[in-house]
Amino acid sequence: MLAFFPSIFHSTKTYCYLITILFTLSCQPSAVNFPAKHYRAVSKRDTAYLQLTKNENHFYGHYTIQYGNSGKDSGEIRGTIKGDTLIGDYFYMPHSGGVKKRTPFALLQDGKTLRLGNGAIVRFLDIPSYSPDVAINYDSVKFVFTEIAH
Repeated sequence: MLAFFPSIFHSTKTYCYLITILFTLSCQPSAVNFPAKHYRAVSKRDTAYLQLTKNENHFYGHYTIQYGNSGKDSGEIRGTIKGDTLIGDYFYMPHSGGVKKRTPFALLQDGKTLRLGNGAIVRFLDIPSYSPDVAINYDSVKFVFTEIAH
């Protein structure tokens, strides 16, 4: 390419500009758009809302639990997708106030619904996760989410 345009590329300054432009263009994020889906689940007086975006192997979104009329926990979720299971973390502000908390988060895709899993939680270096020795329970769950229009 330099042989075809020798007069344009004869200065070092021009080379720096060209390299900067090529580097900037190569670092642009891809234009893939993964739409968010919205879900709701009701258990007695409590209602949970889930805004979920899934890509190939990961998920992220927003999760809120409204405890009747007394308060809510609200925060961000993120994690990995393995088959029909989404496992990650929930970072939230508790309704009682205080500091941001982290807890493990698991969903099972069951047809058109998502079942919120629960299980034994262990801590390693103060990071909570589900125990690898005990299976996550998706049978007797508090919330079963169904998609809603938003």
